[in-house]
Amino acid sequence: MKIVVFAPHPDDEIYGCGGSILKWMDEGHEVHIIYVTDNRVLISWGRTHDQLIEEKAKPYSKLNEDQIAKIGLKEAEDVARSIGFPKRNIHLFKFHDQGALNRIDEGVNLASNIIKDANRIVCPSDNNNHVDHQATHIIAKKSALILGLNQIEFYVYAIYNVLKVSMEKQIKIDMARYRDRLYDIMGLYKTQLCLKDSSIGRETLKRRRKERFGVFHLEDANKFYNF
Repeated sequence: MKIVVFAPHPDDEIYGCGGSILKWMDEGHEVHIIYVTDNRVLISWGRTHDQLIEEKAKPYSKLNEDQIAKIGLKEAEDVARSIGFPKRNIHLFKFHDQGALNRIDEGVNLASNIIKDANRIVCPSDNNNHVDHQATHIIAKKSALILGLNQIEFYVYAIYNVLKVSMEKQIKIDMARYRDRLYDIMGLYKTQLCLKDSSIGRETLKRRRKERFGVFHLEDANKFYNF
C-alpha cells in the first residue's frame, strides 16, 4: 500500500500520526511524507505569542527568517530519515510558514504527482484553526478530487481542532510500542522545542497509547465537520 502523509509544518507528522507512520513502515507499506511549509516564522511567532523558551532559542535569536527556514527544513529531513523514510519519499514544498493558503494551486500541482497512485492520504482536519493546517487539508483533498481518486481513503488527524467523528467513521491505531522512539525522534526538532507547547507536547508522547483518525472517501467531502 502507498500511504502519503501531509505535514503542514515540520513536527506535525510527529504529533498527528508519528506512531502510525512507524507502524505502517514496520508492516512494509510504502510511506511518503510531504512537508508543506518551512517553519520560517517559528522564532518570531513564538516571541510574539509568549511561546518562546528564550534559553533554548538563543542560538537562533539573531537569525533571519530565511536562515530559520533552512534550519527547519534540514531538521525535517533529519527527522524523516530517522523515522525511516528513504530520500525519494521525502517531499519539501518549502512554502512560507503562515502562507500556504496563498499557494493552494501550486500545492495541488505538486501534490498530484505524489498522490496519483496512492492508496491512502493522511492529512490534517478540515475546519482547522491554523491557516497552514487548513491549507494543507484543502491541497490534499482538492488534488485527489481533480485526479478523481474516488477509491482512495483519507485518514484525517486533528491537532488544532476537535475530531468530531462517529464510531463508524473513525479508527484508533495502537502505537504504544513506538512512543519512546517517537519521543527520541522529536528531540531532533531543536527549533520546534524552543516553543513551550512543543516542549510540553513532546512529554505527552511518553504516555500516548493510540492515535485516532477520521476515515473518509471523496464521496464524503464537505459532508462532515472534519472532511
